Amino acid sequence: MPKTVRVIPPTIDRRTMSPADNPRNRRVAAYARVSTSLPEQLTSYEAQVEYYERYIKNHDGWDFAGIYTEM
Repeated sequence: MPKTVRVIPPTIDRRTMSPADNPRNRRVAAYARVSTSLPEQLTSYEAQVEYYERYIKNHDGWDFAGIYTEM
């Protein structure tokens, strides 16, 4: 008689650490920083903020929680 394998479904979602039968999105925040006050760095700051906001908002399973910034 062949052996049968019983699959036991997970009870915890490893991505969110929430119950697998009640999935919820992960809240994600970003951190942007510019270390100098040079004019060239201002565009770097804006580019970081724009990139991270767009990246988080377009990622399935993530909720945008905000951006922490430092200049």
